[in-house]
Order: sequence, then C-alpha cells, then structure tokens
Amino acid sequence: MDEFIENVLWDTEFFGIKIGKTIVYDESDFDPLVFYEKAIAQKYELIYVFKYGTMFEQHTVNKAGLELVDIMLTMSKKFIGSDYLDSRYEFRNKLTLKELRDCYKIAEQISAVSRFYYEPKIGPEKTKKLYKKWIDNTVISDISDGFFFIKIKDDVAGINLIKTDDNKKIGFCSLIGVSNKYQRLGIGTKLWMQAFGYWAYEKEINYCMVPFSIKNYKSINFHLKLGFNKIENIKYIYHFRKKEY
Repeated sequence: MDEFIENVLWDTEFFGIKIGKTIVYDESDFDPLVFYEKAIAQKYELIYVFKYGTMFEQHTVNKAGLELVDIMLTMSKKFIGSDYLDSRYEFRNKLTLKELRDCYKIAEQISAVSRFYYEPKIGPEKTKKLYKKWIDNTVISDISDGFFFIKIKDDVAGINLIKTDDNKKIGFCSLIGVSNKYQRLGIGTKLWMQAFGYWAYEKEINYCMVPFSIKNYKSINFHLKLGFNKIENIKYIYHFRKKEY
C-alpha cells in the first residue's frame, strides 16, 4: 500500500499544496479507511481519486472522505483520412505576442468548465494560470503537436490544440475553445476540420478521441454531431481534501 497514493509533483509545485493521485478500477481493491489514514498521515492537502467504469458506493465515499466533483467521458470517432483530403489547415507552433494574448483570453474562458475552478483548495485564479500555462507548454514543448487557429480580422477567434499518438494511431484533442466574442459562427466545426485535414495529410491515424466533462453538455452534443459517438471510458473524479479545523 506504500504506493497507493501517488504524489503528483507537477501539480504540487504549480498549485503550492501537496497533491496526490489514486486510480481505481475495481472498488474491491480500494480500502477507504486505509486510504483515509494514509492521506492524513502523509499530509496531503488534496488528492484526486479517479474511479473508472462505475461510481463508488456511497459508504465508500463517506469512509474515504471523498466528494464527487466531475464525471469525464472520453469519446471517439473512427477516422477515415480520405474523407478530409479537401480540408485545408494552417498548422502553427509559433505565436505572435497578439496571438498569444488572444489565446490566453480563450484559455481563461475555457477554464471555467474545469473542476479545478470550483475546487476550494485551488480556485479560479490558479485555474486560469493553469490553462495559460497549457498554452505556454504547447509552444515550448512536445505535449501537443501544435495549434490550429481561426482568426477574424486580427483576433484569434478559436483555438484547437491537438496531440498525435503515432504508435497507437490516435489523434487527441488537448484543448479546444472559441472566444466568447465569436460564438455561434461555426468556428468549432472549422477548427475540427483543420485538425482532420492535418491528420489526413500529415499522419496515419485510425481514431480521434476527445474528453469532456459531463457538465459541458453543449460540447458533448456538438461532438456527437461531428461523429464522436463511441464512449471509450467513463471516469468518475473524486477529491479528497484535508479538513481545516
């Protein structure tokens, strides 16, 4: 049980509190009392508990001191590259200062659907910084292939950050969003068509995958219309918090 709670070093450093993570597939493998004792003994401020497949029984939640904060669906679409050979795309991995600032604004808007935004131990401001860091990391590292933009005049109206797993032949959406200023103009569809065109020409993939919070029903409905109609997994996300006395 020594590795039952994994220390999440990046999150710990970024948010400034000790954060852990536990992944559970079978509830029978999870002892809530042992978990609770270790969480307290190891002085975690916050622990993410990811339960795959089904929810915990309520008595398990109570004993472990957990709160259900989100339900994430990962949905997939079978990808046939020949369907998108007419899709034009402009792939970017460098930004002007104006483009970077516009991306930051969109990232801050997207952050409002994150579970971190409403987490008392983290809150809105740190969540906004996290999403802006996501943009920075895409520019300077390999966590994503890069950006697709839709620009209206001189404004970045929407962004789509994608990542390709060449070994598994899967294309992932890392982050997608449209500026509040340019909603309902079909920009989300255009962003995806750029990604589809990129994968059709530049990569060899069999599936596209995208995760969503079940709270973001508009995004789920939008992606269903694009053909993301298979649920790959369901992840129930619980948070354990150190109690303040």
